[in-house]
Amino acid sequence: MSANTDTGPASARFFYGWLVLIAASIQGFLGVGMVISGFLVFFLPIQSDIDINAASMSLVIGLAWAVSGVVAVPAGWVSDKFGTRKLVLYGGVITGLGLIMLSYSQSYWHLLLFYSGIVSVGRVGALSPTLLTVVNQWFVRRKPLAMAVLSTSFVAGAASVVPILAIGNTQIGWRLTILSCGVIFAIVSVIVAAVLRNKPEDMGLFPDGDSVSSEADRPVSPLTTNEPQYTVRQALMTQAFWLLLIGLVVRVSVADGVIIHQIPMLVWRGIEEQTAAYYLSFMFLIAIPLRFGLGIMGGYVSIRLILFTGMAVGSIATALMYMIAGTEIAIVFVLGLAIVEGIATTNWLAVGQYFGRRHFGTLVGIMTISHCFGSLIFPYISGWIFDATQSYDLVLLITAPLFMFGGLAFLMAKKPVWNRQER
Repeated sequence: MSANTDTGPASARFFYGWLVLIAASIQGFLGVGMVISGFLVFFLPIQSDIDINAASMSLVIGLAWAVSGVVAVPAGWVSDKFGTRKLVLYGGVITGLGLIMLSYSQSYWHLLLFYSGIVSVGRVGALSPTLLTVVNQWFVRRKPLAMAVLSTSFVAGAASVVPILAIGNTQIGWRLTILSCGVIFAIVSVIVAAVLRNKPEDMGLFPDGDSVSSEADRPVSPLTTNEPQYTVRQALMTQAFWLLLIGLVVRVSVADGVIIHQIPMLVWRGIEEQTAAYYLSFMFLIAIPLRFGLGIMGGYVSIRLILFTGMAVGSIATALMYMIAGTEIAIVFVLGLAIVEGIATTNWLAVGQYFGRRHFGTLVGIMTISHCFGSLIFPYISGWIFDATQSYDLVLLITAPLFMFGGLAFLMAKKPVWNRQER
């Protein structure tokens, strides 16, 4: 009997969506750990080896995130239109090859070509928005749990892989460490792509593992019977979309700028380089329970309030880092950044809950390209400020009010009222 006509209890059958979630989480764990957050470990070693200043190294990383943002829009559309499996496969292999080539870099232009170009394009297909899109397709009622698990895997990868890369950088050098990451990530991407399926309907299933009978017998739930299914045009016409976009652009751009410079910033404050790398890992470690817990909480508590609170805490922690000298305040600063990272789950959960599954990938792509320019500019400006002043004080002074501004935008982003007749 086919899965969509099975009258047995849904809980008695294994739901393939859980396997999709596990595979996507493994991909996100390794991808973010090796390709995105882990690359920050190599900021100072590459800067020293290639002989470039902080602004130039910041441009390599910021440009990579900006290029990923630009590519995210067509990638989101492709994932909505044709599915996610091939994007993960080709994106993962391209990313792996890019990392391998990066390990042989001898000049600044090699860094721009291999990391800011090849790796940044490939990682869009291999990671976000692709993984967010496929998980969003498989879950509706359990969306807060599923998105929390996926988002937590991202930060768990950063927390776990960053210290390993720091040790690798010390023991075998940044080149061999990055080469190893490229080989591993390409192989894992092939395996993950073989497991993924684009959406439950392709397998004769329903989201959340529901069957026809369970759909009929279950008490009416606004989330499942009146799930919003906005078109892209309809979503763009809502005030909520633009307020979420403003909050997202500020959160990602400013946080990226600070996190990219977190290790150099802590070294500037008198902390040893490898210890600073452990601080970065600690930040992501703290963000693990925060992302999971806040993601689950998003199903019960106002998402707007969660997002605002996280940004406000980040603002206060940054202000304290600016006002108080010494190394002791660094732990408060790192904890504040962890909370800003922790609200990422609810950020994307809001998009799914506000606008539905239908065009989630495209909407995420639009939001991603919108913050890509900030992800390029703010890290570069931060590096330029340090090169000019040999201090990060001005960066901290700018960051604190920007975090609060983004939080207020989130607070005002009320969920739009969905009318089923708009379909």
